[in-house]
Amino acid sequence: MRDESDRQSEADDVSMALRNLGYSEQEISSAYSWFLEQFKGTPEQFFSKFPKDHASQRILTEAERMYVSSDAYGLLLKLLGSSVITSEQFEAIIERAVFFATEPITVEQMKIIASAVVFNEADDLQSPGFVHSAGDRSHLVN
Repeated sequence: MRDESDRQSEADDVSMALRNLGYSEQEISSAYSWFLEQFKGTPEQFFSKFPKDHASQRILTEAERMYVSSDAYGLLLKLLGSSVITSEQFEAIIERAVFFATEPITVEQMKIIASAVVFNEADDLQSPGFVHSAGDRSHLVN
């Protein structure tokens, strides 16, 4: 309403319709005042009341549970909860884990996938021995 103050005739039409419905001039004026009072602040003030952290929890699908171990999933939740990764990165990590796995991903393997997503190092995941590596690859994660 503030941005289009030249549209006063529409507000007058609404006022007339409200009068025809039986509302008094004082009731209409109070309603307009209340409405305008609600929009005095900037839009950021309206959203400041929302929690910064989401309270919902991502549940793995049945197919995802086949390829992501409980411990590896717990690691991801910990990374998400401490804001090390974003929700989008969380989804990308799950997607890559399911894509590359033939058996449940371990915590160490999940660390490698997570670091590859966070640091955009997708080439590390392309090696054929990635999922079945016998050696300790945890040194690749900071």
